[in-house]
Amino acid sequence: MVEFKGRRRKGQAALEYAMIATVVGVLLLPAIYLFLHSSKESLEGIDHSQLDKLGRDMVATAEKVYYMGPPSRILMEPRMPDNVLNISIQKLQNGINILLFNVTSSIARGVQTFAYDSPVSINGTFTAALENRSISAGLKEINIEAYEQPTAGGGVIPFAYINFGGRCPRSTTYDFNNDGEYQAAVDGSFFAQCYCDVAGSPKYRPSKTWQSGWFDLIAVGGNPFMVCANADYDADCDVDDQDASTFCTTTGLCGSCVCNPAPSCS
Repeated sequence: MVEFKGRRRKGQAALEYAMIATVVGVLLLPAIYLFLHSSKESLEGIDHSQLDKLGRDMVATAEKVYYMGPPSRILMEPRMPDNVLNISIQKLQNGINILLFNVTSSIARGVQTFAYDSPVSINGTFTAALENRSISAGLKEINIEAYEQPTAGGGVIPFAYINFGGRCPRSTTYDFNNDGEYQAAVDGSFFAQCYCDVAGSPKYRPSKTWQSGWFDLIAVGGNPFMVCANADYDADCDVDDQDASTFCTTTGLCGSCVCNPAPSCS
């Protein structure tokens, strides 16, 4: 009888411990959820503060460079926070330019937009071939430069240009029309245009007067990958013999590299 009572007491104690643990768990779960949710929002708030500072600094630097005039250039090295979806510039009829960052946000439960007005004309390259360099999280090299855009009447339109890709990023693009194969009539022909400095496809990175075709995302038939910056494989701001050799060796399109003098494919 004594042994039976002892076992019953042990069983009762185990049941009580289990019930207590269950009650404690039920009480703690909401607290844990609230803590984790609060921590996430706190970290997101820090990211948003960093992005807000970056946007304000970019607009202020663009204005400074604009008034300094070409070929002025300022390098910024900030940190891009997480969850940036895209960057764009909206130009209003009143002359105001707006730098826009779209960000996924758990606080806003969707997409949140950060907008920064600029009183001066700004342009930039943020999408397609250079998109990952622009929106990915981490340290950035942002070049902001002053340029002049020639007009038909012989004048110029000044603007500040924002480039996240680095002044002359080392290209890894060989399939310029992004169709999954190397074609002499397309990829080889486009490389040759840049190498030969054909009008609209500049061989050298422009430093004062803007030339469509180096960073311009609608340079060739609206294809955003067909920009001569993507033909600069050694990052020296010049589509030269070394780039031709790299392109030909990688793609095997030696016969397509036609120019005078013809680039070496050996």
